[in-house]
Amino acid sequence: MGEMNHQDVLPLAEVSEIDEAKRQWLQGMRHPVDTVSEDITEPEPAEILAEFIRQHSAAGQLVAHAVFLSPPYSVAEEELSVLLENIKQNGDYADIACMTGSQDDYYYSTQAMSENYAAMSLQVVEQDICRAIAHAVRFECQTYPRPYKVAMLMQAPYYFQEAQIEAAIAAMDVAPEYADIRQVESSTAVLYLFSERFMTYGKAYGLCEWFEVEQFQNP
Repeated sequence: MGEMNHQDVLPLAEVSEIDEAKRQWLQGMRHPVDTVSEDITEPEPAEILAEFIRQHSAAGQLVAHAVFLSPPYSVAEEELSVLLENIKQNGDYADIACMTGSQDDYYYSTQAMSENYAAMSLQVVEQDICRAIAHAVRFECQTYPRPYKVAMLMQAPYYFQEAQIEAAIAAMDVAPEYADIRQVESSTAVLYLFSERFMTYGKAYGLCEWFEVEQFQNP
């Protein structure tokens, strides 16, 4: 019985000899360690990495490449590159996607996060508010199509402050790359944005007037 207990609870000396990278991955994933036995197969590092990304996606969060290189995980760049390549080549991890930002690469699971939401989250993470707003407006106008209500920028995934939004819109007004982003207000002074790439001013005004006024007059 003494030997079985010894196997169930590893002495500190033996714990410290366990491969450091695997131990840190397991700590990061919060796997229970009190039920480890010889006939339970330890998860592959690529599987642990993929599950880590999936859990964060389910919580609405991207995982930056730098996260894996930093404490408490501290995976070597060479090892991380191999793991990520294994994930890319393995059909079991087909949901793991990568998006490149201006500061880093970011990973997410398409099971829990759409490409559009990931793109919006990336811009928020990198604090590129102007680009985030332009992406949201263009996506809305092209996809639905409809103008984008500015108040939506204070909700998930953005949570921008009113002053941040006002400053960003002012900056966009004079930036050539955002020349297509225009403002339009309903008759009740509710502010919307639209992209002239996908919508005329008249169309945008008609839609925002419908959303804010007419649909309530004509139930």
